[in-house]
Amino acid sequence: MSTICTLARAVAAVAISAVLHPVRFSLAAQEQTAPRRWTGTAQANASVFFGNSEQRVLGGHAGVSRADSALEVSVDIQSLYGDASIEDGPRTVTKRLLLATASVDLRPFARLSPFVFGSAESNFEKRIASRYSVGAGAKRTFARTDRTEASVSLALMDEHTVPRVGVAGLRNQRLTRWSWRGRVRHAFDERLRLSHVTFWRPSLRTAARYVVLSTTELEYNLTRILAFTLSFIDNYDSEAVRRGARTYNDGQALLGVMGSW
Repeated sequence: MSTICTLARAVAAVAISAVLHPVRFSLAAQEQTAPRRWTGTAQANASVFFGNSEQRVLGGHAGVSRADSALEVSVDIQSLYGDASIEDGPRTVTKRLLLATASVDLRPFARLSPFVFGSAESNFEKRIASRYSVGAGAKRTFARTDRTEASVSLALMDEHTVPRVGVAGLRNQRLTRWSWRGRVRHAFDERLRLSHVTFWRPSLRTAARYVVLSTTELEYNLTRILAFTLSFIDNYDSEAVRRGARTYNDGQALLGVMGSW
């Protein structure tokens, strides 16, 4: 009798295993093949110069995004801080930037994709206490392969700028601008990638009042989630000197480490 009971239990165990195994296998396969809807990056970078004059720039950049065939949502936050001193003089702040952007693209994988976006900025070197903008436009993708993506976009945006306190004769400024953007991404191999994006934003009424924002980044992946980065950032504002800035143009090269998930 005990032998029959033992045999019955063994048969039952085999039957249950046969039923559950395909289910476990199916769930494991789904976990491996299901795309990650949400992705994100976090980056820290810096540049340091020393000698007769000492300069340093520290930066951080974080972003999250979600994309499927119907909708792509992305949010980015970027910060930069810089100071400098000459010989034994005190350190003075030369750069302080905080920039947050958000965008929503409809049909992001289509050749022509409409989108809306918004941004908020505070920029010490450009003498901007705050700058807010919202806009809408369309993106045209010319190339999209496993290694390369290239696109241009055109949008119309409303911008409100508040200059820093202490700038004589300036008031809050509101402009309607065009926003032209060109973007290229290319993967040379599984580790090395290059990306470039340039914005040109002239006033709707006066093309001589414009802003150019350019970012080029070289990324070398050490692992699936960790990479070294070399970034070159260049910003030009045709009205920066009028607000009290020393120059129209600001640029920096930064070395960094980036994590992704």
